[in-house]
Amino acid sequence: MLRADYYKEKNQKMKDTKNEKRSAQLGDTNAATAPVEVENVEYEKGLVLRVDGLEGTELTREQFKDVFEGKGLEWVTFNKGDPKANLRFAKSAMEALESVKVDGKFIVSEKELSVTLIEGDEEEAYWKESARAKAEFFQRKRKGDAGRGGRSRGGFRSKRGRRE
Repeated sequence: MLRADYYKEKNQKMKDTKNEKRSAQLGDTNAATAPVEVENVEYEKGLVLRVDGLEGTELTREQFKDVFEGKGLEWVTFNKGDPKANLRFAKSAMEALESVKVDGKFIVSEKELSVTLIEGDEEEAYWKESARAKAEFFQRKRKGDAGRGGRSRGGFRSKRGRRE
């Protein structure tokens, strides 16, 4: 093999690996973009509330957290502008709701909202979607951990690394 052929082949291999790494970082690989399927999800019933009537409101996730502070609220599935929110609790959701109601009404930031306990197929769908989103998050996170960590140039306690 001639020197020119060797360098040509080597440069092509380097370009290929660089492109593979770039596409993996951008999420273009088939394994990384494959949807995560969740079959069986074990869950305790009666832990999720659905809050409706959020159209046109400026409520945030933090406002729900403030209302249910100390009542066992674990997770809020809501983005600003969504028409509904799901609130997941550590213990009974209805007990937490009853403890924050004012005159039998659920009020957040001076707005009365309708709240229902999610049951049956809707509850199962919520838990499956939650498990799928969690698995997808960890799959994306794992993909990003491929890089090297390290210290600054010169290594630990080198002359260049010192601060004076």
